[in-house]
Amino acid sequence: MTKKPTNQTLYFMLAHRWPWLVAMVALSFFSAIAGLAAPFFQKIFVDYLTNVRPETQYGETLLAEIETRLFQFHPIWLLVAAFAAMLLTQWIGTFTGWLGIREAVKRQEVLGEVVYQKTLSLRQDQTLGQTVGEAVSIYATDVPGSTALVDQTIPLGAGVIFPFVCAPIAVQMICGIPIGLTVLVMLGVLSISIALSVRQSRFFQSFKRLAADRTGLVNEWIQNIRLLRILGWVESFERKIFAKREEETVNRVRMVTNGQMMGAFGSSINFFMNLVAVITLVSVKGAAATPGDYFALLWIFGVFLSRPFRQVPWIFTFTFDGWTSIKRVEAFLARHHESLGFTLIEYARRKTRSRAPEEAAAVSGSAPKSAGLATDTAAQGVFVEGLDLTVQTAQGEKKLLDNVGFEIRAGEFAAIVGEVGSGKTLLLMSLLGETGATLKSLLVGQTQLASSSREARRPYFGFVPQDGFVMSANLRENVVFRYGVGTEYDAGVLKALRASQFDPNHEGVPDGLATEFGERGVNLSGGQKQRVGLARAAYLKHPVVLLDDALSAVDVDTERLLFETLLFGEWARTTRLMVTHRLSVLERVDRVLFMKNGRIHAQGRFQDLVARDMEFRDFVSSMATSADEESSAPKPIPAAGVPVVETHVLTVKEEEDPA
Repeated sequence: MTKKPTNQTLYFMLAHRWPWLVAMVALSFFSAIAGLAAPFFQKIFVDYLTNVRPETQYGETLLAEIETRLFQFHPIWLLVAAFAAMLLTQWIGTFTGWLGIREAVKRQEVLGEVVYQKTLSLRQDQTLGQTVGEAVSIYATDVPGSTALVDQTIPLGAGVIFPFVCAPIAVQMICGIPIGLTVLVMLGVLSISIALSVRQSRFFQSFKRLAADRTGLVNEWIQNIRLLRILGWVESFERKIFAKREEETVNRVRMVTNGQMMGAFGSSINFFMNLVAVITLVSVKGAAATPGDYFALLWIFGVFLSRPFRQVPWIFTFTFDGWTSIKRVEAFLARHHESLGFTLIEYARRKTRSRAPEEAAAVSGSAPKSAGLATDTAAQGVFVEGLDLTVQTAQGEKKLLDNVGFEIRAGEFAAIVGEVGSGKTLLLMSLLGETGATLKSLLVGQTQLASSSREARRPYFGFVPQDGFVMSANLRENVVFRYGVGTEYDAGVLKALRASQFDPNHEGVPDGLATEFGERGVNLSGGQKQRVGLARAAYLKHPVVLLDDALSAVDVDTERLLFETLLFGEWARTTRLMVTHRLSVLERVDRVLFMKNGRIHAQGRFQDLVARDMEFRDFVSSMATSADEESSAPKPIPAAGVPVVETHVLTVKEEEDPA
């Protein structure tokens, strides 16, 4: 694999489809030559009318010979030639600008897809410290902003550089003014323009940064408005938004003021340049200057160079602005670079060769939709060996999961318990591929998934989070987990909902399965969201179901019904792995995994662990005590043919030391 450039985003901007960039520069050069031909033809026309012969101007030079030949044509043809030259330079400039926009769009298409793929590829532990507003800003602002080098800097820059280089030469050849004098005047004007543009670019950089900060704050405010209102923190949070908006407004005022100064300077510079040009021509040639000299000189400085002088500040502004966006995009793509796995150039080349979904998936590092699917949704056992998770902190490396290993047979129900921070949820996330954990082995049935991507693991694992996820869609679509589904799915949806104790007739959903939910399910309770999540997992039928404290928001009676109708009903033959803080669950599961400090300290049936492990007994005692203090301790759930083992604190203490 080729070595990646230091800044692959900048390299991609300049190297992707580079012949078209070269063509833009070449066209700008021809545009400058055509632009200078117009004042040359006009000078000959004026001199023709005033009867000034070319030999009195140039002596024996090539330019004199050309002008002598042109004097043989009728004056009207000189005007036509001047008009054609002006028309040609305008057409070339317009075509060059169109090429720049086209190339920028093609780069945005590639860069936008890569940023999107990168966003999807980031694991949960890799998004820490990144706000939603930052991600939105990168995708919506910095992706198009980074192409300013292509659609602004290159065409405008070439359209400025060539006139500035050619104009002093043309002034000397046509009017006889030394190149050094013209260059000196132009450098003085350019220095002022560059100073204003550098100042403007700083305002632009601040504008983008402040806009991203404000977007993040507003997004956080909208997502948590109800909770902020309940906690009485709305005014404080809004003051923070207003303060950021005020800072943004002050920067915008300064940016607009500086922009107006740039515009005023660009508008008035023509008069200054023309005045200096006339004074210089009089000083150099005196009475020998012809009307054609004055006309050509005023045209070059007043018309030909007027647009380049106006564009100079904006070229620097666009360049610095594009460079800022490139650095932000590059920093985003470079974050945990190993998850990207390809360069922008590599992606663009493959995209050019083929747009087939399978190849696009191969480039992005994700599996095709047809690959890696479980061929059988029946229960399959899970074998985990050597699961480790280490993260980098300010204090150094920290091991969050340490050599975790266990086996759950097909159809078994296992519970994961432990103190807060022991690694329970991280374990589930690692099985799903949402952390940077390494595994020696992850077998689901006979399929080895230890080195597989998240996409390849997804068909094997159903997942129900603690915070139930509900889309802004109707109930039917939330269960099927797809937009635009019809009533043909209703039988399976209703079966899954009823198994999850969500009866549309008794849940305040007036339109049944067609009932629309608000964004993030704001019109549902926490328990309802969890039950919709359970119904989704029941409908999708994965071989293994992972539940992350997915019953924490339901009441005790609903929990009992869920165990009977779903966890030991619909899922009776499904492999289940459940993080829980409910003591009543442990007596019914087939296996308990007791985690402590990122390791599985003990595992086995509940009664066996109580009998043999003192630390587990202490943990159970603390769970029972907490439940009693909350006055909401659920009673053990009876199972057919299984005697109930009471788990009161006193019972546990009596069994600590049988001797």
